[in-house]
Amino acid sequence: MEADTTTWSPARVAALYDVGNTWLHRVHPLTKLAAVLPLTVAGFAGDSIRVPAVILIVAVLTLLVSRLGSVVLKSLRLIAPMTFALFVIHGVVRPYESEPIASWGPISINAEGLALAGTTAARLAVFVIAVTSAMTTVHPKVFATALIQRGVSHKLAYAYLAGAELLPEMRLRASQILDAQQSRGFDTKGSLPRRFRTLFALLKPLLVSSLIGVEMRTLALESRGFSRLGRRTSAVEVEDRGKLLQRSLLAAAIPLVVLAILW
Repeated sequence: MEADTTTWSPARVAALYDVGNTWLHRVHPLTKLAAVLPLTVAGFAGDSIRVPAVILIVAVLTLLVSRLGSVVLKSLRLIAPMTFALFVIHGVVRPYESEPIASWGPISINAEGLALAGTTAARLAVFVIAVTSAMTTVHPKVFATALIQRGVSHKLAYAYLAGAELLPEMRLRASQILDAQQSRGFDTKGSLPRRFRTLFALLKPLLVSSLIGVEMRTLALESRGFSRLGRRTSAVEVEDRGKLLQRSLLAAAIPLVVLAILW
């Protein structure tokens, strides 16, 4: 049986991870990862916004029906800055030979640029929502265990796990250090120079505590035989299933690549 992550504390897991027990949470981690490739490639099929828009609408409706609206919100927050930049660059800044649909002095809006920006943004959104859906519904420990089960080096799996936990841990440490400084009368509000002093006062203990934490974790791992060869056991159990589906998803990307190139 796969480990139940619904009761795990989110304090030391990836910032994107959402605790839950939906059908997408129960899908094998590598199956979700394999599905990212064909979905992304399919989004680049055609030379208009129609194909990626249809994929995007279906994906958003599926997530909303599955009570995974938080995944949609996180994807929107990730894609919003890129979408804004694309519309500014292609729709306003980049010059085109066709007549603009509107202009204000040196600023003009071109329909051709807006169409290109919309198509590019839709393709990027398909990729972002596919990756976000995969990463928000799999616990980093489960994903690392699944990689090891498929023959990936335990060192590489641990590197992924440590990276996934790095930002949440540093955010937690920063909050604790800031609370400790405020309890000692350190003023963290006020003018801009004072805020810079607060930032520098926060960075030093944050970096030192992070380095100490890395050293302690390294010593703990080595004391438990992390570098030794041979078969390993894990406290997290992941049912090894879906190999045929994963291979089928990866194989489906091949004709989609050909279709995306020729269409």
